Amino acid sequence: MKAKSNILKGLIFFVSLLYSISIHALSVSITNAQFQYNNNKYLEVYIQVIGKTATFVNIDSNTMKAAVNFTFLIKKNGKIVNFDKYSLQSPVSNFNKDFIDIKRFKIDTGAYTLEVTAVDANDETNVFNFKKDITIDLSTDKICISDIQLLAKVKKSDDNKNPFVKNGYYLEPALSYFLPQKVESLGIYFEVYNLNTSMDKRSIKLLLNKGYKSNNIKTIFTKNIEAKPAKLIPVLTNIDINGLPSGNYHIEVRIISSYGKIISTRYVNFQRSNPVSESIAKSKNKGYKNSFVKNIKSDSLYYSLRALSPIATGDNSVSLDEVIKNKNDRKARFFLWKFWSEKNENNPEYAYSEYMKYARAVDKTFRAQVGYGFETDRGIIYLRYGKPSQIITQKSEPNAPPYEVWFYDIIEQGHQRNIKFLFYMPSLANNDYQLLHSNCRGEKSDPGWIYKLYSKRTDANSQNNKQAQLSAYYEKLKNSFDNNAVRIWEELK
Repeated sequence: MKAKSNILKGLIFFVSLLYSISIHALSVSITNAQFQYNNNKYLEVYIQVIGKTATFVNIDSNTMKAAVNFTFLIKKNGKIVNFDKYSLQSPVSNFNKDFIDIKRFKIDTGAYTLEVTAVDANDETNVFNFKKDITIDLSTDKICISDIQLLAKVKKSDDNKNPFVKNGYYLEPALSYFLPQKVESLGIYFEVYNLNTSMDKRSIKLLLNKGYKSNNIKTIFTKNIEAKPAKLIPVLTNIDINGLPSGNYHIEVRIISSYGKIISTRYVNFQRSNPVSESIAKSKNKGYKNSFVKNIKSDSLYYSLRALSPIATGDNSVSLDEVIKNKNDRKARFFLWKFWSEKNENNPEYAYSEYMKYARAVDKTFRAQVGYGFETDRGIIYLRYGKPSQIITQKSEPNAPPYEVWFYDIIEQGHQRNIKFLFYMPSLANNDYQLLHSNCRGEKSDPGWIYKLYSKRTDANSQNNKQAQLSAYYEKLKNSFDNNAVRIWEELK
């Protein structure tokens, strides 16, 4: 009885994950920038709640929502000079997506401390604290520059009610100054003030420098920005960083007089990660350009890359997604060569050719209405783990859509035994099987799979996925003569 009790507790625990999802301590990315308008200075605070760390609560069977309560304190010499408190609601979604917001505070020149407390509205024990010293140093009469914003997204917008819209553009700040390989163009926004205070001709220069701000820097890119004298000059520009290698960098903006004197300057540091470009640079003399990838046509090249998705892991998986998305043939050929060279250093072409024979067969066998067969759930599992030891197909159960149960005696990855996958076809579209449940580590596992598979049953709808009824309903179906999935699942060993 004690063993059964423990099993039931485990089942209840896992089913509870279907109702409120939070697997990590609450995490919030926070950055800030100073601007001014009509001689008033403002501190902008940008916040991004990392969705997987907040508790999302189901609204219905398909959507969910989270909320985080924020408290902002701005202190000067230990005393609170400004504050705000509000609840940030996430968008309604079918997954735990990140959500962002911006707060603006009117503020005077001086040194301050910004303190932010975030509390998960659905779990008050899930708390995030942030503290940072900041300096407001803008001038209302001297030439100066706002903080420099690195941007994650830019688009034209006339929605003046949106707090992220400035001067006719939606400007979403990058809330991490770590720029991964997928970022190929770096958006930059800043404002220049009081450039109408002198008859001397002034120029605005933007520099991209290697290394963080110091006395020993190497400038690798400069850009002159034209602007007419004005009290406020908004500047929106971008830099192509597609080929920028991994490393530390900083953007600097300078206001320079006609005789070369730097009147005002501002900078921001960032980090770049670009492993594919870095690898290409290091491999210039290794002959990949004359290897088997040289004569692969562009359409076949990207077909071959997409076929790698089921077996690419770790950094390779991230880099592969970016290479496919960016459609750069040079990087695509290099990635394909590097991937198979790591699998078979002596004969990467043979390893590639043998795998593609396999991938094409999987594509043909499992192709559905959209995409390639190796991109379907069954195709992915087949390429990732090989041919199953046994496949049981059910196409005519009265209370379930067509489904298949795949059984593997052993899977080499992780040395797992007695592994099962259940695929079903809820849309009834030709060959469009979806993975519903498995007991394989790292693959989809849904404790409530029986409710979804047998959703046509009236008692399945009445159960409404309630936690305490899962075990009893599972036993009921296992002993049912016309609902075979549970029995099949139990008997495959």
